Amino acid sequence: MKADTFFRAASTKQSTKTTMLLSTLLVSTLTLSTPSLADDVEKLLSNAYPAEAAISFIKHASVIQPSADDEGSEKFMVLDFKIDREVLVERQLQASIHSICNTVLTDYSLIEQLSNNGYDMISVSFDANDQYDCL
Repeated sequence: MKADTFFRAASTKQSTKTTMLLSTLLVSTLTLSTPSLADDVEKLLSNAYPAEAAISFIKHASVIQPSADDEGSEKFMVLDFKIDREVLVERQLQASIHSICNTVLTDYSLIEQLSNNGYDMISVSFDANDQYDCL
């Protein structure tokens, strides 16, 4: 599942452009519509993973996409991080993902807020190509 895939687009270019524009607006609206939640996520992760650390929190984004059964939609939060090459070279990617997920999933107040705001999943991303779901 890629971060830039928000909705299934129709086959025409115009429909794809319209869908992407609407997706971007929807993500922006969702991010801005819950400032308290956004502030809590930002504060938790910026403190746990500061800019000068080997793994640092960059930003988060809300994403909505059709569910697998096409009967509804799924809402998830993608947490973007920067990771030093040394961590990747030492094959510590899985441990880093676990640490980030554990930081979020053990903050019960934050999990309750995410649930109350309709989030179904939290994903961790270190680049634009890959996401790792917190289970």
